[in-house]
Amino acid sequence: MSLIMTKAALALKNAETNFKFVKFEAHKAKKKQVQDHAENNEINQRTRNLSKDLDLKKIRHEVVKFGMSGFDPTKKEEARIALAVSLGAKPPKKEYVNYKELMQKRKQEKLKEMEEKEQMKSKSILKTAGKKKKTVNNDVGHLLSSYGKVQKKDLKKKDDKGSKKKKRSKPKI
Repeated sequence: MSLIMTKAALALKNAETNFKFVKFEAHKAKKKQVQDHAENNEINQRTRNLSKDLDLKKIRHEVVKFGMSGFDPTKKEEARIALAVSLGAKPPKKEYVNYKELMQKRKQEKLKEMEEKEQMKSKSILKTAGKKKKTVNNDVGHLLSSYGKVQKKDLKKKDDKGSKKKKRSKPKI
């Protein structure tokens, strides 16, 4: 007895020879070559400028890092913090200081400032002591000193006139 081959059995038998590979490509609109070329030039120039700026920033950063490498550990830490702050990081919080110690420091600073002011005053007095002021011959201050001023004695006279009662004089016989 022989088997009768079905369509499915025949398809499986000849699967490799009947296989067709189809690749689907979507239709794309063509762009104008002239505009594309001009835009590419502008974009290339922008990227070149940005890359130059980035290169300068990187170089500057490397120089700062190299400069920090020569510091002792405490200065190195301070420089690293300053660099981070300049790049946009939040500055660290200040260290805690005892309030009494802080007030003592401020008092000492005030005393130093006062001493410096006193020294400056004494130096300036010594320099100006030898100089005499020139007298002005055209001074008319004594003539105009009372001009525009109300003196107390004038106010008293006016008040006295209105407040006193007039005495009647007795007729003389």
